[in-house]
Amino acid sequence: MSTFRSELILEENPTKINKEAKIMSLGSGFSSLMDQNLRQYGLDITSNPFGRIYNPISLFHHIELLGRHAELDATMLTEYEGNWNHFQYDFLRKQSSEEELMENIKAQVQVMQENFKKQEFLMINLGTAYVFRHLESKKVVANCHKAPQELFEKELLTPDKILEAFRHIYPQLNHIKNIIFVLSPVMHTKDTITLNCVSKSVLRVAIHQIVNEFPEVKYFPAYELQISDLRDYRFYERDLLQPNDLAIEYITSKFNEAYFDSKLLEASRKMDDILQSLNNLPYNPQSRDYVFEVNQAISKLKGLDNYLDPRMAIEELEGKLKRD
Repeated sequence: MSTFRSELILEENPTKINKEAKIMSLGSGFSSLMDQNLRQYGLDITSNPFGRIYNPISLFHHIELLGRHAELDATMLTEYEGNWNHFQYDFLRKQSSEEELMENIKAQVQVMQENFKKQEFLMINLGTAYVFRHLESKKVVANCHKAPQELFEKELLTPDKILEAFRHIYPQLNHIKNIIFVLSPVMHTKDTITLNCVSKSVLRVAIHQIVNEFPEVKYFPAYELQISDLRDYRFYERDLLQPNDLAIEYITSKFNEAYFDSKLLEASRKMDDILQSLNNLPYNPQSRDYVFEVNQAISKLKGLDNYLDPRMAIEELEGKLKRD
């Protein structure tokens, strides 16, 4: 029988994620969708402690900062409508003064430096190879923070520049069991569709070079799963740029199959089935049948706690029983 799609078959990762794994995830907005998959099973994941970062140079700068004690660059501060920000960070919280911003960044960096020492897995999610360089400092910025456009110069990175930047930070990653690169399938059409393809190609070549040079670095093909495996606009949101829930479910299930150990994978599938069984149940916290089914689900979830942490799902179900 003919097949109607080119399914991407992934090799299993030799280093497996289990219930006790400590994971740090850095990168673009797509990383938050990947992270939510891990978080729902109660895994210990630190996600984008310095905000969402889309280009590899800024990402590697943050990794370098986590691995060593370095002075923060005060020349990269910027103010817009009374709100202070730093060009190398993407904080959403308003900072009313330079001093407040610098103190908050320093405090966050110190906490994350200690956290970073304990990490076993590092996920690096790349979004674009286009960067904005601050003309005065000559440094690549993570976020322009609505500063005047004439302060920056836009440029396209090369695979060699990205590879060289990774080589520079690699010695600080010797405690990490597994480094996992992900190329975001979200389209950046502000650069036009054609230049988005150029940008993604640069990133993909750079990742390929990094994986070939460093054997403990792996690549999870979220981009190819979306673009070449699913390959249909019905797997996108209405903006036609971002993967929809169905695509995310497919992509993350592929990640779980490749990276979870057998016990965590089996428990995660059981948890999914338990929660799925409640989806067709009419919501009525006053109904005895509803309360019984939810309590049954909670009991089953508690039975999985040797292999994953179901507390988040249990708390959500208990919250449903308490609603009027």
